[in-house]
Amino acid sequence: MNIELEFITPNALERIGRYAGICYNSSLDKEACVKRAVSCKDKGHLATLRFAHATFHISGISRVCSHQFVRSKHLDFLQRSQRYCKEDKAGFINPINPADGEYVQEVHDHYQKCLDLYKHLLSRGVKKEDARFVLPEATTTELIVTGNFQAWIDFIKLRADTHAQWEIREVARTINNILAQELDNQLFHWMP
Repeated sequence: MNIELEFITPNALERIGRYAGICYNSSLDKEACVKRAVSCKDKGHLATLRFAHATFHISGISRVCSHQFVRSKHLDFLQRSQRYCKEDKAGFINPINPADGEYVQEVHDHYQKCLDLYKHLLSRGVKKEDARFVLPEATTTELIVTGNFQAWIDFIKLRADTHAQWEIREVARTINNILAQELDNQLFHWMP
C-alpha cells in the first residue's frame, strides 16, 4: 500500500479561519484565523472545513478496499480501469496473515490460477473488459481521491474505527496521520 499526498490547500487553516470570519465579523489576522479554524472544528461547525481540500494518490490496495472507499459519498475518485488497462501483471493482496495463516500458499496459488486464466482469455481474443471477470477482488488497484476537509474527517471517523475492515482502516489512519502532520495536529489527530 502506498499513499501519497498530491495536493493540499495552501495555508489551509488560515484560509478556513478567514472564510469563517465572515460568520462572526471577526479579526482576519493570521493567528486569529488559525485559532478560529480549529475552534470551528472543535465546536462542530464543520461546514467551514469545506473550503480546504486534499488530494491523495493511493496504490497497492485491493479492489475490496477500493469498493469500501468509493462509498464515501463526499469524496471524489478516479480509479484504474480494468476495462481499459491490461492486468496481466496484476498484484494481489493476501488477507491471510503469514504468521498465523496456514492458507497463505493456497490463496496465493488461487490468485495465480486466476491471473493465468485472465492472460489465457486475452490471448484468445477476449476483450479486457470481459476477461476481467475472472480476476479476484484482491487484485490491486490505484486511485486519485480528493475531498474537502469535512469529507476527510467524515471518512476517517467511519473507516479508522476498530470495527472497520483492516485494509480500509489502514488507509484511513494513514491519511489521517498525513493530514495531521501537514496541519500540525490542529484539525486531524495522530492515530497509531
